[in-house]
Amino acid sequence: MTKNYLEIPEELYNKISDYAENDQLSIRLENQQILLENPKINHTNKQNLALHYFIVPSLASGIIALLIFLSTNHPQIAFTGSRHLSVASLSIILSTLFGFFGFIWTYLRKSCDLSKSKFKIFRETLTLSVAYTSISFAVQIIFWYIIGKTFSGVTFDPFTAGFLVLVFVGIIFYFLISAALSITLPNLILLLFTTFIGGILVSMATNNQKDWWQHNFSFLGTGEATQHWQFNITLIFSALILLTITDFLFAEFSKSSLYNYKFKIIRVFYILIALLIAFVGIFPAQSWTMPIHNNSAFGLVAVVLIMIIFLKWLVPTISKEFLALSWTALIALILSAVAFMGIHYLSLTVFEIIAFAIAFTWLVMFINSLRGIIQEGNEWQVKLLQK
Repeated sequence: MTKNYLEIPEELYNKISDYAENDQLSIRLENQQILLENPKINHTNKQNLALHYFIVPSLASGIIALLIFLSTNHPQIAFTGSRHLSVASLSIILSTLFGFFGFIWTYLRKSCDLSKSKFKIFRETLTLSVAYTSISFAVQIIFWYIIGKTFSGVTFDPFTAGFLVLVFVGIIFYFLISAALSITLPNLILLLFTTFIGGILVSMATNNQKDWWQHNFSFLGTGEATQHWQFNITLIFSALILLTITDFLFAEFSKSSLYNYKFKIIRVFYILIALLIAFVGIFPAQSWTMPIHNNSAFGLVAVVLIMIIFLKWLVPTISKEFLALSWTALIALILSAVAFMGIHYLSLTVFEIIAFAIAFTWLVMFINSLRGIIQEGNEWQVKLLQK
């Protein structure tokens, strides 16, 4: 009888032996990848958990909606609109509330990393729950706006309306539970981009009538701007997400043999950058907060410049392509500063947008490059043998 073997390096054997149950591992194929797991781990747990726990809040939301609709004494309930309580308004409110606390509960159950401090776990959980719930809230607003234009004037009896609320809340809650169970570094990077770009675009759109661009980019966060809290909150939460990404990245990096004091310096740089981004939002460009705001904004760009200049020393194994891209970003930042302060070719608004866009994009790309280095350090060659 022919026996088949996998010949693996001793280092890899020592790593995977920690996951084995009585020297047994299960193997499965997923998305063109081969995954080794503890046989006691049921890979359908995530799916089952999401399905199991979204049912209760969905039923609860349907019952609450039905009771509210019946208490209004209206024979027909609007699908959308604000004349009376509608399916749309209750769906948004209940899915946001249930989704927020459901995300927190699910994420805390999933995240049992004892190496993290309670403060880090609290900050991480609250940041992610608010970010994902806010995205689901924004998506619902857009969805119901389209539905309102498409099905204008449509009404339902209270029982049908309550059932529809149950369905829509269930869909959103399932999305949030699944998201809480699937937090990965790539997902966090996408979340950062979504939060930052989405919040900034909304701030720009709501201040279009005030010609914010004739002042400066930071005008969006001042008291003169319409709903200036959106701009400031976007920066603060982007900073918190960046801190969470930093925790995830370097928690993974610390397990690698490549981890040394230089990567600890990079971690400090990222924490400093996150704090500076938060300060830009916490201290608007007005009155006594102006010096702190300006110094934070310039400090952010300065830290990025320092990181680029010392990049080869910090990460000797960095790819030549990313190194070339980094020096291109450095030159672009210097040229934009000269165009603004030297020859006054660029306005303050354009300069701020260019500098912030380059710095923010480079920071995210650098995270991806570091992640690639981690993955390269976790690759081994194996052989298939038959005896």
